[in-house]
Amino acid sequence: MKILNIASIKNSKGNGVHVVVPQYIIKQAEYVETAFVNVNGVEIDSIKDRQIQIDDISRFCDEVAEKWGTPDFVVFNEVNKIQYIKIYKQLLKRGIPYIIIPHGSLAEDALKKKWLKKKVAYILFFNKFIRNAKAIQCLSQNEIDNIKIKTAEKFIATNGITLPKVRKEEFSGEGMRLVYIGRLEMKVKGLDLMVDAITSINEICRERKITLDIYGPDVYGRRNELEEYISARGVGDIVKVHDPVYDGEKEKEYLSHDVFIQTSRHEGMPVGILETFSYGIPCIITDGTGLVGEMMEYGAGYGAGNSAESIANAITTALNEREEWINKGNNAIRLVKDRYLWDNIMNETIEEYSKIIKR
Repeated sequence: MKILNIASIKNSKGNGVHVVVPQYIIKQAEYVETAFVNVNGVEIDSIKDRQIQIDDISRFCDEVAEKWGTPDFVVFNEVNKIQYIKIYKQLLKRGIPYIIIPHGSLAEDALKKKWLKKKVAYILFFNKFIRNAKAIQCLSQNEIDNIKIKTAEKFIATNGITLPKVRKEEFSGEGMRLVYIGRLEMKVKGLDLMVDAITSINEICRERKITLDIYGPDVYGRRNELEEYISARGVGDIVKVHDPVYDGEKEKEYLSHDVFIQTSRHEGMPVGILETFSYGIPCIITDGTGLVGEMMEYGAGYGAGNSAESIANAITTALNEREEWINKGNNAIRLVKDRYLWDNIMNETIEEYSKIIKR
């Protein structure tokens, strides 16, 4: 089987899609013949040996065939890329099946952002692109439930993770060190809900030494927006915003904190939570992350609803159950081993692709 992956990404460690697509392609290449086209032309360091450069997008299929061969199957990552429109039409003419992995971009809340501009673009271009796909690959049941636009068949094939060599061994002797590592996105990531929850229990936080560290890249001035939001609520002594951390520094911050918190309103599959689980760290997460059901099934953390009040309740519950953190961390690792190791994920994904090609 020859699978061609298409995306528009950069060499960025601060964007989940830009991180997970290369990981996905590297693991996929262990099972099938794999190539990659980046429609923005950027060479991606980790997969440059599999990357095909396209000179003329109007000859996309011809150039791919000349440089690599004709794919049996094409995977588009995300939706709202105008270059995809010229490509999918060429695929249809040649009878090459394709699917789309939206990475959360088709969720109802995501479509509301810049809704008028998107509405016009979808009517003119993207609705046909979506409906001509053989399937939509969703990363969770939560993502399936949040796609309201008419699509082809939908199936779940999620992101995976590799277990790190270290794990969380000791927790704080008193108080609770919360951490969030991810995009500084107020609405999608629910950072306003996170800060509002801390604000509502600020006296408890100060009395019982609860702190929250937020790490993430400053994109479009979002860090300034977040810091002003924190300052306006008078919790700057409890909540601190830091520069982004990657690789070894990121691992260090995971291991130096007690509980990871993510309060997203909607997600495809949040890799940060899977990473946290893999280190044996319990999580506080909202329903919008799509992982609450599995986390609660395994006893790996605390469900936080979708409101500031429910998040605050989850924080205080976690603090009062500190003796359970080690057990919940062990359960988190067990969850990853059972359901999210890359080898298991990719086996199931390739099987789904094979079914689509046969149909």
